[in-house]
Amino acid sequence: MAAALTSHPASARPARRTRRARFSSRALGLGAAGIAFALTLSSCGTSLPDPNDTAEAWASQLASDELTEVDTAALAADSSEPDALVEALAQLESYPVTVTLDEVAVDEEAEGTDEAEDAPATATATYTVTWDLSGETSEESDQSEATESAEASDSAEASAESTDEWSYTAETTLVWDEEAEAWQPRLTPESLVPGLAEGGAVVVAETASERGRILDGEGEPIVTNRPVQRIGIDKARVMDALQIEGEPTDAQQTEAEELLTESATALAEVLDLDIDIFTERTLNAGQRAFVEFITLRADGSTGIPSEEINQITGARAIEDTQMLAPTRSFARSVLGTFGEPSAEQVENSDGTLKAGVATGLSGLQATFNDELSGTSGLEITVDNEAGSDDAAASDTAPEHDPVSFTREPIDGASITTTLHQQVQQLAEDTLAESEVPAGLVVVRPSDGHILAAADGPESMSWPVAMSGKYAPGSTYKLITALAMLRNGMTPESTVSCPATINTDGTEIGNFDGYPTQFLGEITLAQAIAQSCNTVFVGQWNDITAQQEYDAAVALGLVADPIVGFDGAFLGSIPDDATGAGHAANLFGQGVTQASPLGMATVSASIAAGSTVSPIVVTDPEVDPTENENLPGNTPLTEEEAAQLRELMAGPVNEGTVPILQQVPGAPVLAKTGTAQFVSEGETLAHTWITSIHGDLAVALFFNEGFAGSQTNGPVLHEFLTELEEIIPSE
Repeated sequence: MAAALTSHPASARPARRTRRARFSSRALGLGAAGIAFALTLSSCGTSLPDPNDTAEAWASQLASDELTEVDTAALAADSSEPDALVEALAQLESYPVTVTLDEVAVDEEAEGTDEAEDAPATATATYTVTWDLSGETSEESDQSEATESAEASDSAEASAESTDEWSYTAETTLVWDEEAEAWQPRLTPESLVPGLAEGGAVVVAETASERGRILDGEGEPIVTNRPVQRIGIDKARVMDALQIEGEPTDAQQTEAEELLTESATALAEVLDLDIDIFTERTLNAGQRAFVEFITLRADGSTGIPSEEINQITGARAIEDTQMLAPTRSFARSVLGTFGEPSAEQVENSDGTLKAGVATGLSGLQATFNDELSGTSGLEITVDNEAGSDDAAASDTAPEHDPVSFTREPIDGASITTTLHQQVQQLAEDTLAESEVPAGLVVVRPSDGHILAAADGPESMSWPVAMSGKYAPGSTYKLITALAMLRNGMTPESTVSCPATINTDGTEIGNFDGYPTQFLGEITLAQAIAQSCNTVFVGQWNDITAQQEYDAAVALGLVADPIVGFDGAFLGSIPDDATGAGHAANLFGQGVTQASPLGMATVSASIAAGSTVSPIVVTDPEVDPTENENLPGNTPLTEEEAAQLRELMAGPVNEGTVPILQQVPGAPVLAKTGTAQFVSEGETLAHTWITSIHGDLAVALFFNEGFAGSQTNGPVLHEFLTELEEIIPSE
């Protein structure tokens, strides 16, 4: 039978083949003569093929996931069963292994003995065995293999000290088979793990590391260990209540199942959980297992029905701690979640998630999972007393001392966000009772720090504030105004505000109820204050799509920002729109899109006098300026920003939101917006407001409302009034 392995010439050493140490049942087709080779070597007067190629092929085989398929006829007669070695290494199955041939030498015959003349020739192959303990998936390992090979010679010393690798030397004896005319490897447990005996096993014990905390902008913990109660059914207590010890009889088993069903049903009802799911989970768990139903905060914020729980046989609440934010909904979409992935998440993760292994699943918990996770502790030992009769009965003791590996757990690093806990909580409270999806973002213009990013209502977990993509309506007129300023206008320039305007065959008008006294010839400042649509649509022949795009980028509205939050979105502005589509874009309709974070960034840039790039994480350091889209072809200047601030004073002083005059502290600057959209045949409106108050820029969005002035204005007034008590604007 022809060899199925790939041979490696001596010039190619060291051979490097990596496998995930889980052994599949795919056929290898390795026959008895499969590893015989044609080169010859003179040894002790006998011409034999060079064993090097066989040793190379065997290194590859040891590191493959098809070891169980090796034809035993291709092994030396006194070899161990491949299946037995696979079973002994079962606890290492999740770690890739590399087997590298160091050297191979034909052994000298034992002179002066009767057996020497009849003994087959042997050779000893010495290998370096390296287990990758980093936790990479097989796909990740394959991707990095080429890089590892290229750097292997330069990093050998560093690898020896790495806590992500376990390397040692192992040996395999190759035996010359005269009949088969081939070198045949003698497979023993020590072929991969020195000191491992027949029937023994490699034992892997893992110690979890402490997960890092998520801190606020003051370095205080947001996500940290907080008290919880794990509530469930303790089956051991049920067994004790029935006085069942050891293995139950059939009658006792029936009695136990009846009581467990009764207890699980009662507890599920008390906790308002699915009865069938938790009853089945309870019955299928181990005989004396604790079956967790739910984990609840134990800080007084959650009503724990302790009295009802105590009345249910076997039910109990175990005090514990868990990494949690101050409240269940606190910055949930930004901070993300940490826990065991669902079956669906595991299936869709391309091997990056594992069932039963807690990890960051979304938000910052996922973005910075590696930093937060740290490194688990590992202890790998050889247990030759693993309860196997083979180990006790074996006449052959291991030739080498057992190898072992110890790695102390390394706790995860904390990450520092820019969030301000009081501001974030105020934003959460503001949107908690919203009847529609909503987002509120607070950015500090002086440094671009995102102090709050809240989503509403309280049950909302999708990041509307950070990732929502909506037509920005009239708040976008600030961007068109910048393009107009760059074309030579000033806030006092005269512009035309007709009741309607026709652009490329499409008629566009002002909003219902637009004040008629501000139709006709008005100033640009009045156009912003009263939010005249036709003024800005009328610029469609004077402002190019590229100029509009440049103005948007100058105000920080870029599609792919670097803020430290995966999935963050600021805005999307086309640079090639034409005709009616371009005209619609100029007043925030058409295909323009922005998020609450994006419109807060626009106001922050205007307040700062230069383009602001918001960030939500400061440690690890995030550099938003690495974005190739910034600062754009024409960065924002302080002169332009001063004119835009003058324009933003109009809606408050004489325009759409006079209610903001009542906010204490520094004068509020603002721009309202309303963007129509159609849902299920009904015309609805997104409502917006973006504002500046001292060194704070705030944007507030509601997915549905009447208008930015009526819907958002009063809510922003209340928010800024309370915010003044937390961060004074003057």
